Amino acid sequence: MFEENFRREAHRAAKFRHPNVIAIHYAGKDDDIVFFSMDLLETGLKDLMVAGKPMDEGAIIKVGMDVASALQFAHTHEGGIVHRDLKPDNILFDRHGNAVVTDFGISEAATNYTAATGTTVYVGTPKYMSPEQARGHRVDHRSDIYSLGVTLYEMATGEAPFTGRDWFELGRKHIEELPGLPREKNAELDADLERIVLKCLQKNPADRYQSAEHLRSELARLEGATQRTVVLTVQKTEEEKTPTPVTPAPSVAAAQESEAREAQRSPADLYEATTQPPKKKSRVWIWLAAAAVLAGTVTAYATDLAGFRTFGEAKAPFLANLPVIGTGSVYVTSFYYAAVEGGADVEDAAFDIRFSAPIDPTTASRENVKLIGPSARLVAAEVEVREAGTRITVVPSVRLAYNTRYEIQIGPGLLSARGDPIRQNARASQPGAAFPFNTRLPPPDTERPYLSESTPTQNARNVSTGASITLSFNELVDPSTVNSESILLRDAQGTRLQIGVFTSEDGRTAQIQPATSLRPGTRYALVLTNEVRDLAGNRLVPDSLVFSTRAAQPTTSVPAAPGTITVNVMPPEARNYVKLLLDNEDLGYVPKLNVEVSSRVEHNLRLVGAPPYSAFSMPIHREAFTLGPGQHRDIIPEIGPFGWITVTTAPDAPAADVFIDGEYVSSTPLAGYTLPSGPHKLELHPTQENLSRYGVYTSNFTVPRFGEERLTNLRLPAK
Repeated sequence: MFEENFRREAHRAAKFRHPNVIAIHYAGKDDDIVFFSMDLLETGLKDLMVAGKPMDEGAIIKVGMDVASALQFAHTHEGGIVHRDLKPDNILFDRHGNAVVTDFGISEAATNYTAATGTTVYVGTPKYMSPEQARGHRVDHRSDIYSLGVTLYEMATGEAPFTGRDWFELGRKHIEELPGLPREKNAELDADLERIVLKCLQKNPADRYQSAEHLRSELARLEGATQRTVVLTVQKTEEEKTPTPVTPAPSVAAAQESEAREAQRSPADLYEATTQPPKKKSRVWIWLAAAAVLAGTVTAYATDLAGFRTFGEAKAPFLANLPVIGTGSVYVTSFYYAAVEGGADVEDAAFDIRFSAPIDPTTASRENVKLIGPSARLVAAEVEVREAGTRITVVPSVRLAYNTRYEIQIGPGLLSARGDPIRQNARASQPGAAFPFNTRLPPPDTERPYLSESTPTQNARNVSTGASITLSFNELVDPSTVNSESILLRDAQGTRLQIGVFTSEDGRTAQIQPATSLRPGTRYALVLTNEVRDLAGNRLVPDSLVFSTRAAQPTTSVPAAPGTITVNVMPPEARNYVKLLLDNEDLGYVPKLNVEVSSRVEHNLRLVGAPPYSAFSMPIHREAFTLGPGQHRDIIPEIGPFGWITVTTAPDAPAADVFIDGEYVSSTPLAGYTLPSGPHKLELHPTQENLSRYGVYTSNFTVPRFGEERLTNLRLPAK
């Protein structure tokens, strides 16, 4: 049964012909192994992703557009296919850098097998699974949009929105928890890109993008509105060469030192009493009540660790939070957090809240105990009940920010074992409680930066005489301190050579370019002095890089330099709907900048109009050209307006043959058929087996400029 489903869905997926969907060529069986063959693409998105390191926004948008285009095509082609297991492992790249989605047929075959036999075949990866998949519900195309959102989130922040110890924990987080804001993890992320990613990650499918094409168009607008390039800082002029040390702001350093001294001097600050003892009364009965309470306190004092309760590393007398006589209410007796646990980069921070009597553990939920961050935003946290209900621990699910104010709020829904609301303290008249606190300043940076990698490597041989030298540091360095005075290049005789120094935008890498070509067969040393500093002013650990250039080689003939072309179209709104085919090779949508072509060879260029999710196209421009070595040519033709049409019949109506302007084009459903803009005539003819029951449907329609006309739920007239 599974074999039949597998082969059927593989043949079905093989009909897909789209630049962003892997091409399947053959499905077969070898002994007990059922297989299919497809294009070999060796590089995937997973290979480019580095844990903890966000990717370039231009790459995020490009991959998102390509994958959305593939999903839209799959969701609307051949009755629609939902991927169900979209993740970085299933996103590969062709040699032009276009993203290509794989494994459409496998997930569909497994799902159909489960539905037909009742035997479970696992489809989906928990890390990228939609909430409806985690619940075991039936999924549609919007589940793929959620999985793409998880992938974009991971590309934008360097980490997945949810992590867990096992499948169950991951599934629960996908269903219940909100992801952290991407810009809290990557402050450089564009706000509009963050909005797009979070819309994909909505728990309710109705709140996500309702089609992959809508998502693709949003990313396309963002791509058109933003230019992202790697900015290099060139070598400074002679007047600017003297490096200026960068040190922390005195106020921050002073605050850090003051805080450290205060933590050593006053460890009791780790404990915060929330209720003060009642004020003295002059009446006699108050003195009698106080004596009774004092007796109880002394008893507790004698029996509880020699009169002290331990809070972290500090101890405090248990003489606070005396209740109002006769209230019988349950209240908070202490709120505790260790100062070291309040800062960023801490994964096991915990906040303890103790009560005067046991609480109802079923009410200790995230709805009744909340961790609130800046701008009144809810921070994901777990609530654990301990010590028979007399204590709860709030554990943040994300790392808290440094030097930031937070608050733990207890709502009226948290009840005691008797069913009464919990109160702030023994004297509070209203239910609920709130405990604000501030996280620590970041610890002062005293670590010295060092050289972590280099190209060429230490003691490398046969280095090209025209090669540049790339240096990578273990942390961000101050670009103003990375120059030709702090980094020196010397030959074997110790002669200093002129160099250009360029630093990357991220501040972690530097490129050294000799002013002239190096001599063949010569030993060189690149010296890194301690004038290079990090952003906190710490000096670099001095280092050197020694390498040898390649010996001179006999002169060989040099092939002719290639030419380049830039291809675009007018009017501007046609862009992203026009594909470039160069020598019958599909290079994707225009514009294409500085495409290299062989010189002294004739090339054939074609431009076709093609919607992003369609299998149809329309020729709009053709020309042949030949370029000389190093020659450049701009090809920007003015094209006539075109659009596309989608035609479907009603779900309970038979399929029909589609004729446009008197010519047969396909059968319903018809998606993305490309036409010149303007009025056209549509005819739906019954198929051969339905000629006796139905007549011909006729209608006029108008194709918009660079847009889609939808004709849906059509019916053939009955005879």
